[in-house]
Amino acid sequence: MAITQTDPTVTTVSAVVSVRIPDGTGFDLTTEAEQRLAALEGVRAVSIDGLREIQPGLSATVATVAVTIEATVTVDELRERLAETVCIDAIDQLTPDAT
Repeated sequence: MAITQTDPTVTTVSAVVSVRIPDGTGFDLTTEAEQRLAALEGVRAVSIDGLREIQPGLSATVATVAVTIEATVTVDELRERLAETVCIDAIDQLTPDAT
């Protein structure tokens, strides 16, 4: 008898998101943004494509980054999870990559 293993479908999206990073985290802004995005449920991999904007604040800095995200959820589910995450200030763009 053959055993079949199905891997979850991977969705790759390009996004521009604003991530709130508390002061004193000990990492650079892009690494911290990457770690916070990668911690979302359903996200397999995150790569920072570029830092777009930095908005310093009193207790946190908002870093707007262009990213590529590989997720095991749909684009709509990913958008919901990003919107519900406390450290995400804005989702400026979220588009699936052409495959």
